[in-house]
Amino acid sequence: MEPVPSRLKILVCLPVIPWPMSDGLRVRIFNLCRELAKRHELHLFCLSRMGPSEEQEQEIAAAGMGLTVVVKPFSTPETKMAAYLSRLVKGVPPELILSWEKIICSRIKELHGRERFDVVVGEHLFMARFILEADCPRVLDEHNVEGDLHRQLAKSQNAPGRWFKYADAVWLGLYERRLLRRMQMVTAVTEADASRFKAMVPGLPVDVVENGVSCIDYAEAAGAPRAPGDSLLYIGLMSYAANSDAVEWFASEILPIVHLRRPGAVLTVAGSDPPESIRNLDDGRTIKVLGFVDDLKPLHQESSIMVVPLLAGGGSRLKILEAFATGTPVVSTTKGAEGLEVQDGRHLLIADEPGDFAAAVVRLSEDDSLYQDLRANARALVEEKYDWPVLARKMEAALIAAAAAGAAS
Repeated sequence: MEPVPSRLKILVCLPVIPWPMSDGLRVRIFNLCRELAKRHELHLFCLSRMGPSEEQEQEIAAAGMGLTVVVKPFSTPETKMAAYLSRLVKGVPPELILSWEKIICSRIKELHGRERFDVVVGEHLFMARFILEADCPRVLDEHNVEGDLHRQLAKSQNAPGRWFKYADAVWLGLYERRLLRRMQMVTAVTEADASRFKAMVPGLPVDVVENGVSCIDYAEAAGAPRAPGDSLLYIGLMSYAANSDAVEWFASEILPIVHLRRPGAVLTVAGSDPPESIRNLDDGRTIKVLGFVDDLKPLHQESSIMVVPLLAGGGSRLKILEAFATGTPVVSTTKGAEGLEVQDGRHLLIADEPGDFAAAVVRLSEDDSLYQDLRANARALVEEKYDWPVLARKMEAALIAAAAAGAAS
C-alpha cells in the first residue's frame, strides 16, 4: 500500500471558471478551493465559452491555485448533431451533453498523465463523466440530488410539459445512480442528500460538506447597526426556475398581504439573468429587479429582512448563510431552510403558507427585540458551523480518505 502524502495533488474539474463569485456554485467552489490550497497543491480544470480574463487568472493565482481552461471550439451543426446522438445512445441526459466532449476528455487525460494527481474532484453531476478520464481516486461534489430536484421542478409545470419533465427527471436519476457507482467518494451539502445518495448506491462512501460563508468578509456589515423596517431582499440566480418561481409566488401571494399592515414594504430582487416574467414585476415602487449585483454587502446593509420563499430546490441555501453572516434576519419556507441546522424563532422565522409568511415578515418588521436576537444568534451559528475554513477541513478529510482508499486498492 502506497502511503498517502501529507500534501495532496488535487485536480478540481468544474463547468465554469469560479471567479468572479457570481452564483452559489462559484462561491462554494472558490472558497473551499482557496482554503484547501493553503495546505495542498490545487489545480482547477474549467470549461468556458471564452478564455480566462486577466482578472480571473490573477485572482486564481493569488489564491494559490493552478488553472487550465478548455475553451469551446467552433463546430458545425453536423458535428454537434453527431456528438449529441453519440452521447444520447450512451444514456447521457440531453441537458448534460456538450458537443465538444472529446476535447474535454482528452485534455483531462493529458493533464493527469503529466501531473499525476492524487485525487480528482468533479463539481456537480455535469462533470462526473469527465473525471473518469483521470486514473486516480475520484470524488464527486454533488450540490443537489439532481434526479430528485428535477422531480420537484416538474410539479410546477402544466401538462403535457409536466409529463416530459418527470420523464427527464427519471432519466437523470438513473444516470446519476450509474455515475455514483464509479466514484470512490461523494460529498453532499446536507445530511438528507447524503442519506439519499447512500440509498441510491448502498455501500457508497458519502461525506457531508455543507455550504458555507466567509464570516470575515461580512464582519464589518454584521457589526453595523441595523433596525427593523420594510426593505425586503431576495437574492438568487434568476435563470434557475426555483428562484424565479419563489419571487413570483412572493409577489403574487405574500407581498399583497404584507402591504395590508406595512404599505411601505418594498421587495428588491438581485440576481443574474432575470427572465421577462421577473423583469415585468418591477414597478419601481413595491418591487425592484436589479439583475446582477457585483457586491451584495451594501445591498444587505440597505435591507432590513431577507425573504426566502422557496418551494423547490435541493442542497442548502448560501443566500441564507450570507444573510446570517451579514446580520440580515431571514424569513424562509421550510424548503428554503432545508439542510441547515437552524431553529425557527432562534436563528430565523419559518412559514410555509402565504398568510403565515406575511405575518412573519410583519412581526419581524415591528419587533426590535426579536430582530436583534435573530441577528446575534444567526451570526454565532455561522461562525461555529458554516465558516469556510471549518468546512474546508471536512472536504480535506474526504479527499484524504478517497486518496487512502485508492492507495489501498
